[in-house]
Amino acid sequence: MQRKIVWSLFDSETATVSKSLKDCDVYSFGIGSGTGHIHLDLSDFATAKKELDKYPRPDFLFASPPCETWCFISVGSKRFFTSELGINLYWRKKWVPFDFLPKHFDRRMNGMKTAETLVNIIRCYTPEYWAIENGARSLIFDYLREICHLYGFKNLTNYYSYGFDYLKPTVIYSNSKLFLKRNSPTRELSKVADSIKNYSKSDMARYRSRVPESLYLDIFSQFNRGLFL
Repeated sequence: MQRKIVWSLFDSETATVSKSLKDCDVYSFGIGSGTGHIHLDLSDFATAKKELDKYPRPDFLFASPPCETWCFISVGSKRFFTSELGINLYWRKKWVPFDFLPKHFDRRMNGMKTAETLVNIIRCYTPEYWAIENGARSLIFDYLREICHLYGFKNLTNYYSYGFDYLKPTVIYSNSKLFLKRNSPTRELSKVADSIKNYSKSDMARYRSRVPESLYLDIFSQFNRGLFL
C-alpha cells in the first residue's frame, strides 16, 4: 500500500503527528523550539507557499494553530490590564478587536493571520481530509466558519479519553464527521496548574502543544477508511 503524505502545521514544539504516524511520510511545519520540523512562518500564505510548493501535496492535513487569542481562559487575566468588558484579552466581542495594548494587537493579528493562512493552504493544496485541533471553547472555529467560510464538523473529544491525566475538552474541526472518544473521568485528575508551576518558558510551550498521539492515530484510522465525508 502506498504511504500517505501527511502535512502537520504548527507542530513545531513536539512533532506529535510524525511520532504518531510512523507509517506515513509526515512533513511538520512551523516555528518553535522543538526539533524534527521544517522551520516555516505560517502567518503569511504567499511566503509559506513558496516553501510548501517544494513538498509532495498532502493526502491528509493536521493543524494545531496558536490558541492564545481565541481562548476564553484569557478572561481571568483581564483584571491585570483593564476593567472593560470583553470576551478575552483580544476580542471585545465577535469580531470587534480589543486592542488596549500594542502587544494584544500583535498577538490578535498573529492569530488571525495564522488562521487565514491555514484556510488558504487547505484550499490551495486540497487534502482529501483535514483536521484542526483547538480547545472546545476556542473562538477559532467560529472565525474559520463565519469569516473564512471554511465549513466542517466540530468533533468533540477530550485528552483524558486518549491517555492524558487531565481532561482538556477539545474540538477537532474537520471536513469529516469523526467518532471520537468522550470518556468521563472515573477518578480525580491531576491539576494542570500543579504540573506547570516550575516550567520554563520553553517547557511551557511544549506542554501547551501536547496532543495525545493516540488521538491522531484514531483520526488517521478514520480518515484512512474514508467513510465519513
